[in-house]
Amino acid sequence: MNYALIQDGVVTNLLWLYPANAHDFPDAVPVGDVPAAIGDTWDGEHFYRGGKRVLTPAEQAAADTRDMRDALALLGVSPEGGEG
Repeated sequence: MNYALIQDGVVTNLLWLYPANAHDFPDAVPVGDVPAAIGDTWDGEHFYRGGKRVLTPAEQAAADTRDMRDALALLGVSPEGGEG
């Protein structure tokens, strides 16, 4: 499992750990599907990059879909096709 080493709320390194050994690295936080990177910040619940939350690929795809639907709505186009 991928982990981020956190120091003073900042990701300083990334590593792969066997979960049973994670206790050997008390500053390590499991990242799950989040593409965290060195330099990102950690607030105890989420990772951030440039002040924006780092999303999992699935969360990013959902956000992109919402953005595209909103853009289409501004243009008067329904998501099903055609004009609204």
